[in-house]
Amino acid sequence: MKTNLICRFINLNVAFILLSFIFSNCSSPRGAETSASDTAFADTASSDSGVSTSPEPPSNDTVALTNLVKKLLKWHETSGMQFEGFPPLKNKTTDTTYSGINLEKNKKAIEELRQMGMFAESFLSDYRKIAVRMDKELRDGSSFWREGEIPTFSKDVNEWCNCQDYPDNYLSITKLTDIQITNNKAQFKWTWGEDFYYTVTAIKNAGTWKISYLEGFDMSNYNWGWWKKNKDHSGSPG
Repeated sequence: MKTNLICRFINLNVAFILLSFIFSNCSSPRGAETSASDTAFADTASSDSGVSTSPEPPSNDTVALTNLVKKLLKWHETSGMQFEGFPPLKNKTTDTTYSGINLEKNKKAIEELRQMGMFAESFLSDYRKIAVRMDKELRDGSSFWREGEIPTFSKDVNEWCNCQDYPDNYLSITKLTDIQITNNKAQFKWTWGEDFYYTVTAIKNAGTWKISYLEGFDMSNYNWGWWKKNKDHSGSPG
């Protein structure tokens, strides 16, 4: 009888120890692991929940695009084009007003730009469309261009920079901003500071960036048809 009581006591103690071991494994250690996992996820979610920003473009692309813009500005400032891009025509040599654009010379200007290797074909195509539109408007009277003056479809700025003069140290202060690159297409602005920005797009072909759009040669930036709309209030062309 005494032996049976001892055995029962031992069995109860063993059972108690086993139950204590099981419950201890099911509580704090496992809970601590879960908490750590949740904390890690929360930290990740927190870092991803901020304002989404585009990744910085590769530094080699930024350098290449900056050099491209500086090359363009230096070329235009120091040498410019051999062939005038939009050369005007007169009906008679004695005329004081222009009647159209010499589209044959415009073709030569486009070929010159092509040979420079800085421009994509899409830019050259737009350059031609501008010349054709100028020619049409001068011929049908929608625009007016007096010799020695600015045509009514243009603004009093240089299209290559939307400026009238280059600053003395323009190459050292030319910087790119708002660079966005997607699938070998780049859009950005270059600036000389003081709230001056000029929009450009470029495409990369065979590892080389070429200009596909310049803000100054945007068709929508010209004053098309201005003379036809306003000539009655502008006086006689004379």
